[in-house]
Amino acid sequence: MRSVLPAKYYYFFWVVESVLTIAGGLSAIINPEDFGRYQLSDSIERLTVGIGGSSRGQMVISQLGSCFILLAMISLSLVYLFKKHLDDRPALLEKMMKGLLVPLAIADLLHVFVTLIPLPISHLKSPSEWTHIIHCTVWITLTLFMTRVCWLVGIGRPSARSLSVARPSSPLSKTGQRRIPLPKTDSELVIEQVVPKEAEAEGARRRNTPRKTRLVE
Repeated sequence: MRSVLPAKYYYFFWVVESVLTIAGGLSAIINPEDFGRYQLSDSIERLTVGIGGSSRGQMVISQLGSCFILLAMISLSLVYLFKKHLDDRPALLEKMMKGLLVPLAIADLLHVFVTLIPLPISHLKSPSEWTHIIHCTVWITLTLFMTRVCWLVGIGRPSARSLSVARPSSPLSKTGQRRIPLPKTDSELVIEQVVPKEAEAEGARRRNTPRKTRLVE
């Protein structure tokens, strides 16, 4: 059955995105020192290299990781429920998915923006000098954003409107409906004419048949 949330989109939003987001969150929580250090090259800002080793730095980085896991749990739960319970109702499924993906797409762009805006202009123009965490943050987030946009504009999936046109309408209930009289065909008219004539002839024969009188002794 065709769906507004086909398998390729469903497993991407439900499994792939959740795994990537949880992996990023766990790396921040488990190893905040490296996560904080490799946000920037040591040559750019030496004073904050050890931010992940401080109490404040660990709190901030761990809270960021918990937010990643929260977003993953939301997608992991809602996308599955939408697919399971609304797949046969394409209009509602499309509305619910838009309600989830539009805020996430905005958050993707915001996440990339706040990651790149603190970089010096010279470093921003040289992606080859970015750390692996910056590369992962930017390119994975943009991949998620582009996939969301592709679904939102209808690339590689049917729309709810096209499915409603393609699917046959459900049979109407017979309750409260009256049969519409249709014009009779020639054969039905002939049968109606023959039957009354035969009935009249039979009645005439019965009237002309003498009755038997019972002799009284």
